[in-house]
Amino acid sequence: MKVSSKDLKREIREERRKSRNEPMWFYDDPGEIWRAFREEARHLEREHLEIRTALRDAEAALRACPEDAHMIARVKYLTRRLSHLETVAPWLSSEVPVEILLWGVPHG
Repeated sequence: MKVSSKDLKREIREERRKSRNEPMWFYDDPGEIWRAFREEARHLEREHLEIRTALRDAEAALRACPEDAHMIARVKYLTRRLSHLETVAPWLSSEVPVEILLWGVPHG
């Protein structure tokens, strides 16, 4: 049996009309999704904070003694680790909180 293009268009139109009235499932109950995300992200946030704190301390020590080769290497290493972590999880260093990006009210 061959489906005509008018029937197909009518079917698509009806499907769109139905979906227009349905609420967006993603915004209905984000509680479980949010908890799962927080559990996965918690260790990354902790590592990010530890690296930033260690880098801040290492840079302060380097300013006090700029010729210390150990501190130069430590600052370089921590900077690379921090940039790698921000590449893996770019939302860590975003100016907009991840809550707004993922679960904020959509624009428009």
